[in-house]
Amino acid sequence: MENVKFNGLLGEILDRYGNIDLVQFLEKRLDIPEYKAKALAERIEGNFNLKTAYELKEKSQELRPRGNEEKEAAKPAGINIYALDNLSGREFEYFLKWLFEGMGYSVQLTKITADSGVDLVVNRDNEKIAVQAKRYKRTMKISNNVILKTHGGKDIYGCSKSMVVATSYFTEQAVKDAKKLNIELWDRDTLSAKIDGINEKVKESQEEVHFPKYKGSLLKSLLGLENMGIFVVERKDNGKYDIHRHGIRYPVLSFQTRGLNTVTRCVFRIKNNRPVGEYEGYALIRSDRHFRYGPHEEQAYQKVVEYLRQFL
Repeated sequence: MENVKFNGLLGEILDRYGNIDLVQFLEKRLDIPEYKAKALAERIEGNFNLKTAYELKEKSQELRPRGNEEKEAAKPAGINIYALDNLSGREFEYFLKWLFEGMGYSVQLTKITADSGVDLVVNRDNEKIAVQAKRYKRTMKISNNVILKTHGGKDIYGCSKSMVVATSYFTEQAVKDAKKLNIELWDRDTLSAKIDGINEKVKESQEEVHFPKYKGSLLKSLLGLENMGIFVVERKDNGKYDIHRHGIRYPVLSFQTRGLNTVTRCVFRIKNNRPVGEYEGYALIRSDRHFRYGPHEEQAYQKVVEYLRQFL
């Protein structure tokens, strides 16, 4: 009987995995203390590949027949695309760069190696702050060793204050040491509130966000999107480019060039609220050996802008 109950619980977790805090869910669902819920969450995540199973389940739902592919491709991205738990450590640092910039700070990312416990240096109103970014599983606690390392790295970068921003929570000792050393801590809940604040700010000012005007060619116009401070253009091999939006792990758009100034392929990489491969997304422009198919360059850029507005 216990196995039946547990299997039923696993099924419920799988159905809701992308939208719940597993520890809080187990704590309330089983009426157990937080420390037991954390231990059980670690066992479940350690023994069952829930993330993969959840993604496969979601993927299977996408395979149902749909209409107008271009309209589907342009739907707003789901919150799971932005889930911090899916970012790597470095991607989380880039996400924080976007977040702090949205709060009015100037931001410098430190080098990947030998960062001395500091991942970002942020500056506002002549106050320079050393920030340590910790992208941990939500069930893992951050120890006071991280606090001490961050405090030690502050002086190396000439900062007057330290901060640790995390996707999980801190141990009691870490909180005590941070208070003694005057280090500001943002745990998962604090970070979530900051993100909500920035999202509201973006919504309120969304009509004031302007895309660069068409610049004479589609290639120049696409490269110019980086000047908005919202998108990053990544150059790859063989004339290929990916356009990323800060805080989104996957490219939102890919394009390829031929010669000096011709875009021969342009693909929307978010489809039905999910990231897709380069050859799975909606191809606004495509080419074969003889012809280029799709709207002319200025019209193509306007369609790209319409698609990218959803990520503002």
